[in-house]
Amino acid sequence: MDGILVVDKPKGITSRMVVTKVGRQIGAEKIGHTGTLDPIATGVLIICTGRGTLLSGYLSQQSKTYRVDALLGVETDTYDIEGEVRSRKSAEDLLEDQVKEALEVFKGSFAQKPPLYSAVKHKGKPLYYYARRGLRVELRPRTVYVDSIEVVSFKRSSDCVHLGLELSCGAGTYVRSIVHDLGRKLGCGACVFSLRRVRSGEFSEDSAVPLENLLALDNREIKEIVVSMEDATISMPGVPVSTEGERGTALGEPLRREWIPSPCNDPEGKAIFRILNSNGDLIALYGPPRPGDGPEIRGRAVRVIRPLSLVAG
Repeated sequence: MDGILVVDKPKGITSRMVVTKVGRQIGAEKIGHTGTLDPIATGVLIICTGRGTLLSGYLSQQSKTYRVDALLGVETDTYDIEGEVRSRKSAEDLLEDQVKEALEVFKGSFAQKPPLYSAVKHKGKPLYYYARRGLRVELRPRTVYVDSIEVVSFKRSSDCVHLGLELSCGAGTYVRSIVHDLGRKLGCGACVFSLRRVRSGEFSEDSAVPLENLLALDNREIKEIVVSMEDATISMPGVPVSTEGERGTALGEPLRREWIPSPCNDPEGKAIFRILNSNGDLIALYGPPRPGDGPEIRGRAVRVIRPLSLVAG
């Protein structure tokens, strides 16, 4: 099975556990996912199988959309409700307009520190390795990007507030850190109460198959719902090539102008684009030419998906 499976991850297990369960079900030798979801989180988890794993690095960089229930008034060590409570402060006087104003700093590009309990590596080990042992690690902020963040609900519960948010962000953005930092900014503390990924790149929750349902299918039925590598990359520009170009790009050679049948398909200025054969099959992913390449070179290989042995066969 070479392609993509769009799984609706349940709460309470890790993304790696989902991958393991699916891999055992389909007997996959190569399998992986394109973006970790915390055990508390549910929603869209993209699983790449077979040669589809060659796309994981590119699919993982696509933007994602989340719905989050943030609990204002409670701060924990893990930045979610399952962690150890570090502080409780009343949020009963907090106004929705105050929250909306505070959220403005989380739009666009900004520096963010990942949660102490996360899989981000430090000296070869994930941060949670140090956090569980009470070891201090100096975290370096990294630049993340949030395209939009909106309040969808504001409900008081005793002296706390359940704040519903929907946000779209770039790869590497931690929603738990946004909620934690929002709580600090409001002065009451906050943690994630529930979290759901509703979109990952081109794939939404509407197209995701619940894990339980997927594991009840046989391989024939699973093959019918596998998303092809061509469909999984449909948002990338496509450049058809000639028969000679098929062989050349399947070897990862520089893309030559003479291999492109029509000038309207010239990839000039495009960051990453697909090389397709005459049947529309994906051969490789290419990027811009290198500095110093002559005008006859229109792109350089970044990932060969179907090498010459497969194209020739």
